[in-house]
Amino acid sequence: MSNTFAALAGMGMFAVLIMIVVGIALGALILSVSFRLVVGFMPPYLRALGAVVLTYVAVFVVTLILGLVVHSSVLSLIVTFLVGAAVVNYLLTAADGSQIGFGKACVVELVNMVIGIVLGLIIAFTFAAVFGAALFGMH
Repeated sequence: MSNTFAALAGMGMFAVLIMIVVGIALGALILSVSFRLVVGFMPPYLRALGAVVLTYVAVFVVTLILGLVVHSSVLSLIVTFLVGAAVVNYLLTAADGSQIGFGKACVVELVNMVIGIVLGLIIAFTFAAVFGAALFGMH
């Protein structure tokens, strides 16, 4: 019996790992498109990938520290936005190699978050429709 649970736990951990990798890869693609829409220049994909990973790590650390003091989802969203904008300003440069400035980085991060939220909602509704239809088909 414990072997079954161990196998299920292993498959679940593997699925979570795949979701994290796909999420980071998709996040870098969305960041590249957002940067292209605002700045007019497509950054290198590996650089965008590094920006996404650095943003996730920095947001995790800052949210962990702030979570010890204040519990607020709005504060977490603001921290994510500001840290993401700072990382975009620091890592992603314009076509001439100069930094784009914090204001443009904020616009890039805003577009990035809007595209990410809309895409997440579309994926969530699609999964809900597919699995909901499968559940109704079982009865």
